[in-house]
Amino acid sequence: METSGARTGGDVKLERPIHLIGGIALVIGGVIGMGIYALIAAVGAYAGSTLWLAFILAITVSVVGVAPLIQLSSAMPRAGGGYLYVSRLINPATGTVASYMAILGGSSSTAMVAYGLSGYIAPYLPWNVSVHVLAVMVPLVVLALLFFGLRLATWVQVIMTAQLLVALLYYGFAGALATPIDFASNMPQGIGGLVMATILCYSVCMGFQVIAEMGEEMVNARRNIPLSLLIGGGIVLVIYLVVGMVFISSVPYDFEAIKSMKAPLMETGGIFLSPFWVALLSVGALSAGLTSFNAGAIALPRELFSQARDHVAPALFGKIDRRTGSPLNAVIAYFLFTVVLILLRQSLDFYGVMTAVGILLMTVLVAVAAVRLPSRFPARYAGSYFKMSKPALVAAAVISVVSSLGFIFIVLMEAPVVGVIYAAWVVAVLAYYRLRVAWVKKQGHDWEGIIGRIPGYDE
Repeated sequence: METSGARTGGDVKLERPIHLIGGIALVIGGVIGMGIYALIAAVGAYAGSTLWLAFILAITVSVVGVAPLIQLSSAMPRAGGGYLYVSRLINPATGTVASYMAILGGSSSTAMVAYGLSGYIAPYLPWNVSVHVLAVMVPLVVLALLFFGLRLATWVQVIMTAQLLVALLYYGFAGALATPIDFASNMPQGIGGLVMATILCYSVCMGFQVIAEMGEEMVNARRNIPLSLLIGGGIVLVIYLVVGMVFISSVPYDFEAIKSMKAPLMETGGIFLSPFWVALLSVGALSAGLTSFNAGAIALPRELFSQARDHVAPALFGKIDRRTGSPLNAVIAYFLFTVVLILLRQSLDFYGVMTAVGILLMTVLVAVAAVRLPSRFPARYAGSYFKMSKPALVAAAVISVVSSLGFIFIVLMEAPVVGVIYAAWVVAVLAYYRLRVAWVKKQGHDWEGIIGRIPGYDE
């Protein structure tokens, strides 16, 4: 069924404006975010000159953990992969739970970045604007950008990511020339300090999942999604290692002094960078926040679109806007939900824990689903551009589940209320799902037929 301004249907074709460069920019922006600016001091304080080891351990676990998602996106590149993969490989109820985990976690991340950016911008404005007001304005500005279409939003992502990379790489290059880099193995805070540093590093290595949402909007998705993840992940590793080691090598080791730094890269950059490059590095913090924000805003509304294809979400979210070629109603709904979370005025730590728990719970369910791919869809598994052997896929899934659940346990020890929130969220989602499926069947839709197919188009 069509309306004057939108196209609707389970098998509607989405435009494919994203190429490999855009995919890499989405991965880099989605992962780096403001974490490198905000958390590098705490990582350095706990790890000292073994910071390099903490980052290698965290990124290795993160990349291995995301391997099942790479396998799935290479076999079934679709919009809203979180819902589709779990619904088809486990069951639709679990798929709906996984999808809303991603939505709540992603919206919490967007709220956190909005507050982080607002706090960063507010002191430089010529007029006095509340951080809370600015935090609401940030998503509205990004939403306005998406009204001009995904192609423009992707190019903005590429440009901001390029600026961020230039700033961070120059910091690393200039710092390496000015400061002897010490890849030591001594642990100033002992093994416990290294473990804590690795956990913090792991928290800034999340975000790889966003690219899997764009399977039908990327050119040659079977090839370019895995390549975006692998190339983007490699660049992130280099950035984290170079920047991290320059930072920790440029200051005398003092746990309290390092941990208390408010703007660690700008403070240490002032030692060996010109004022121009310090300013560019400072602008990079803005780009880091915006690229993270933009990546999530582009990708996560596809979860609602994917649900709508199965009638699990209202058909409104399955409509493709003719002008932008994207599921604009789903995008608007995602932003409105994010604004609601922002208006709750919680701490950055609270939003951070909400983000970690939601995204990692979805990652656990996707990893379990991936194990079933070879038996459930053998032809798609065999035709994957990126194909892991069955034992390797199972091993990667186990690592993904164990590392994700372990990290969730650690963060919930600090904020148990978030566990209660997610438990209530699951109950509400399952209740909604049961009512919705009953309604779909009552309307005469072939529910078994709907969930037995893979909607959308391969390129």
